Amino acid sequence: MNKSIYAITGSLGFVGFNLSKYLIDSGHRVIGIDIDNNSDPLREWRYKESEKIGVKTLIVDISDKYQVESVSNELNKISHIESIFHLAGLAGVRKSIENPDKYYNVNLRGTFNMLQLLKSIEANSLVFSSTSSVYGDISAEYFSKESDSLNTISPYASSKLSAEKLCQLFSNLYELNISVLRYFTVYGVAGRPDMSILKFINLIYKDKPITIYGDGSQERDFTYVSDICRGTYDSSKLKGFNLINLGKSNPEKLISAVRIIEDKLGKKAKIIFKPQNKMDVNRTSADITNSKKLINWEPLEDLESGLTKTIGWYKENAKSLEKLS
Repeated sequence: MNKSIYAITGSLGFVGFNLSKYLIDSGHRVIGIDIDNNSDPLREWRYKESEKIGVKTLIVDISDKYQVESVSNELNKISHIESIFHLAGLAGVRKSIENPDKYYNVNLRGTFNMLQLLKSIEANSLVFSSTSSVYGDISAEYFSKESDSLNTISPYASSKLSAEKLCQLFSNLYELNISVLRYFTVYGVAGRPDMSILKFINLIYKDKPITIYGDGSQERDFTYVSDICRGTYDSSKLKGFNLINLGKSNPEKLISAVRIIEDKLGKKAKIIFKPQNKMDVNRTSADITNSKKLINWEPLEDLESGLTKTIGWYKENAKSLEKLS
């Protein structure tokens, strides 16, 4: 296999780090692009691990066009970049309500700058990570399709949907290969500490109480990160504009994930139930007909096997993760 060079924005984030490792394990090179940000206690761990496997990380604010132009010059000196995986952005429904302007600046302007970078360096394709949040709340037993009418209920979801439209515009206007991927509740090794799975593992392991907003019956289409990485890479080979769901297509109750974590850790969770936030949806579930057709993708990990791997990683790195609250 020929060794290619890929650029990943958000390379020190959860999916970006795992995708970097996936590509390097597959024999490729990775140029990371990320911001200097110490708010995530796992970033230092990911940065050190990225250095070990040979990822070169460029510190860049993607919402600053002048910094992105400097990256363009840097990348043009290196070699041909096969694809840009644009995974950087601000996530979180509730936080976006507190600071919507920042979300639009990073998620929309940052995406615009990455699309300009795609044109500038003449990479073969760009893959943009969107979110299942663009679907809003859906009815029981329904599986979200890419062709659905959308009902965004947060600035986060709205900023991502606007970025999706920008990707489609650039693809159509300049004949660029761009794939937009709607991720569904990604979890796994080196996960985001603000998301439920890693937060629950950490707190239950430390015998601290966890908080569930609602009664725990809300359903999530939990999708393991290695499946997401595989689908993300494969989508970079597609031509034209494509919109694809990447999800387990088998939603499970949040309380079911807690019970599995309890079993794997051998500890009982101390659960505090609070009223459900109006911004939280009751169910996420992906129709993956399109991903099967376009990239022959189906998820391989079920929730129990994925949680087993995540907990194994957590235990191996418990000392390095002591800063997690």
